[in-house]
Amino acid sequence: MWEQDWSLLGIAPTTELAAIKKAYALKLRVTRPDDDAEAYQALRGAYERAQQWLKWQQEAASEASEEPAAAPLLSEPPTEPAAAPVEASEPLTPPELVVQPQHLIDELSLRWRRSGESALLHEWSAVQRELDQQPLSRHVEFSAAFAQWVLGTPALPDDFLKALNNHFGWLDDFRTERQLGTPLAHALHEALDGRLRPMPVPEAVRELAAPLQAMAVLYQEGAGWWRQAWLFFLLQPLLVRHRAVLGGDWLRRLDLPDDWLVVGIKRGLWLRVALGSSLCWAAGLLIFNDAIIALGHTLLWLVGTGLFMVASLMAGTFIGVGPTLTTRDGRLTRPLEKWRRHSHQPLLGLVWLLFAAWLAYLDASHGNSPKGSVLSLLPREAYQYAGWGFAIAGLLVAWPLDVLRGCVVFGLMPLAGYFGMALVGAWLPLASGLMIGAAWLLAGAAVHEDRFGLPESTPVRWLVRPVLNSLVLADRWSFATALLPLAVAAAWAVLADRHAGPTRIFVVWVLSILATGWLQTRADALGLRQLRATAPD
Repeated sequence: MWEQDWSLLGIAPTTELAAIKKAYALKLRVTRPDDDAEAYQALRGAYERAQQWLKWQQEAASEASEEPAAAPLLSEPPTEPAAAPVEASEPLTPPELVVQPQHLIDELSLRWRRSGESALLHEWSAVQRELDQQPLSRHVEFSAAFAQWVLGTPALPDDFLKALNNHFGWLDDFRTERQLGTPLAHALHEALDGRLRPMPVPEAVRELAAPLQAMAVLYQEGAGWWRQAWLFFLLQPLLVRHRAVLGGDWLRRLDLPDDWLVVGIKRGLWLRVALGSSLCWAAGLLIFNDAIIALGHTLLWLVGTGLFMVASLMAGTFIGVGPTLTTRDGRLTRPLEKWRRHSHQPLLGLVWLLFAAWLAYLDASHGNSPKGSVLSLLPREAYQYAGWGFAIAGLLVAWPLDVLRGCVVFGLMPLAGYFGMALVGAWLPLASGLMIGAAWLLAGAAVHEDRFGLPESTPVRWLVRPVLNSLVLADRWSFATALLPLAVAAAWAVLADRHAGPTRIFVVWVLSILATGWLQTRADALGLRQLRATAPD
């Protein structure tokens, strides 16, 4: 009978009361008294007899400690227990030693905020041992308290939520609704079902995750460093895009090692930077025929381009989520966000930019205005302040909706302004040319986001075709890929020195956009082909 009792509980004979209670609680989750009353009674009887057996063992151990010559511990009681099992009472805990659920929750929350997810999981092991020592009568109290914490803290890590669910059985225990109440149980199921239960993976997600999973297999099987580096070099923009589209939730659900993936992507980026620097130095060596001068020009290009890209990424992100109010939520910002997405908004921004260019022209021609005219009545500072005010307002109003595209637009802004100044510099002041170039760039971004509703065959698209192609590079791959043609144009400007005029820089930039798209497409095809050949099925 005793072997059968331990088998019903699903554990080996033990002298730990906490282990017996935990085994009984786990079995209760799947043993319904309404469906199988006999099984429930058998489980309850086994639990009570196991506690009685533990009590006999403790008494025998106590007698053995008082009488050295006493018999060894009893493996079985001298007689069978009575047919009606005796209700085992749980040991009383002094009031000052009673563990409060909120105290345990506060300890876990503090460790999580200070040291992160790994420290939280480590602290949970100690808290779980503490919970196992509590009487079964307090299980519902602790379960409800932790359930409220989970609902109030949606940022808790998935691994920690799995550990909580395994301990309390929220999703698997049929008694959850009766113990916690219908509202709390339903809210808990809605919060945890999507994060803990296996979900069908859409075909589009499978296609995006396939290269990442193949790279993860190579990493886990210990593929050579050079093979991994070569594949990351070829596929770096593609992996960046797929990782960004999937997001953290899908990466966790697909068990993709994101930390290693980030390291590999950075490694591929640095290999690309090393190749670009080497090509720039080699070109400088051919032009200057001096390794030191070529190295100086290469370092100037490398540092300047790198700092500018970082600044563009930070400034574009700030404009996209700051003054344009895309991430806040409230009574005031909702109508502003709705207005920001209105089709007339980019047109208004472009009008303001062109009006600012006209004010800059008036400012430059202020001294030539005839006396008594309206232009001569206003001070020159009025045109300057008004012009720059309208220019900044026009930029913010016509700024792209997508944050990544906004970063690319910010990175291309100096180049567009330079082209604008070179184009109209013979007739208009430089400030007007700068604002016209910015308007051309923002018009291309608005056309790319289809905010004007223009047909595909309209000639306007050809006027802004370089901007459209740059944004396509960003959408298909990454921010760095979209600004790579700009880096090539900057290298030409640094190496060609006095021979790098606006027209030549513009031509180099346009040709580099086409070459970048063609080369990266071929690199993707080669990398995926080699990845399929080397990664196991």
